[in-house]
Amino acid sequence: MRRIGKIGLLALLGLGLAGCAWLFSPLTAVLTATPLSGVAPLSVTFSAAGSSGTIVSFTIDFETDGVVDYTGTDITAGVNHTYTSAGTYTATLTVIDNRGRTATDTVTITVTAPPTTSVSLGALPASGSAPLGVDFWATITAAEGRRIKHIALDYDSDGTPEDEADVDFVSYDWWIGSYEYTDPGTYTATLTVTDDATPPQTFTATATITVTSPPPEITAFTVNGSDVEPVEVVVGTNVTFAFQAQAGDAARKLVRWELRSGDGYVVTRDVAPTSTLDVTHVYAGGYTQTGSYTATVKVWDDLTPAKTDQASLAVEVTAP
Repeated sequence: MRRIGKIGLLALLGLGLAGCAWLFSPLTAVLTATPLSGVAPLSVTFSAAGSSGTIVSFTIDFETDGVVDYTGTDITAGVNHTYTSAGTYTATLTVIDNRGRTATDTVTITVTAPPTTSVSLGALPASGSAPLGVDFWATITAAEGRRIKHIALDYDSDGTPEDEADVDFVSYDWWIGSYEYTDPGTYTATLTVTDDATPPQTFTATATITVTSPPPEITAFTVNGSDVEPVEVVVGTNVTFAFQAQAGDAARKLVRWELRSGDGYVVTRDVAPTSTLDVTHVYAGGYTQTGSYTATVKVWDDLTPAKTDQASLAVEVTAP
């Protein structure tokens, strides 16, 4: 009798639970999104209205980052979110019922980058000694369906365009301007283009220009007072070399000079930093053999590494 009683009790409990199944309705999460793809910025409307169960609240994570971006209680209300950057996102809906149970659903949103105008700026040469003349070349392609309406060039990093013009084209690939840099320094040339979007979109490209100090310059070089080549000197006699030189600009100084007679005689002198040199040097006894020689003089400035200049003269050594 006891065993039969247990079986009867279990049967009664089973019937009771089956009769109360409506108290434990299944919980399902259904997330929809409109649209599922598009160009940034993309506004998407999410809906949890297809979900079922005794739902008391729900959350949505829009951007796959695990952070709850929205919490609500009315699953029939649409929820809007705008994706500003291109990418693929998985939005996740979590619904919670009155018993604390949860269910989730996901939907994938694909956001593409908006059409954009491409701009590049080249400089030739991009570096050199002052004064440096530079030609600029531009490659510009408007975004699909747009046209370029204005261009501006700021050559020297001061924020004010030296050249600008109203234009009307879709693409351009050619010389766009020239500029001479007179002072040493590093400059950022900036090309700015504006298209006909609503509102107008602005795009920029830059090129870096490095202008260095000019090298020193030997302004005069004579042998026995002459610079008419070949300079004739008599073997065995004193020879007077003279030269003048100047630094490349006011910021530079000359610090060394060197004289070579061409027959093995070499004189090198370090000097106190100076803007100009005026040197006269006597080669006592002069050349010991007749023949043709090349005399040279060279100067160095105070840069690291130093910039130099060199001058030469042909010398013809003759018999007395």
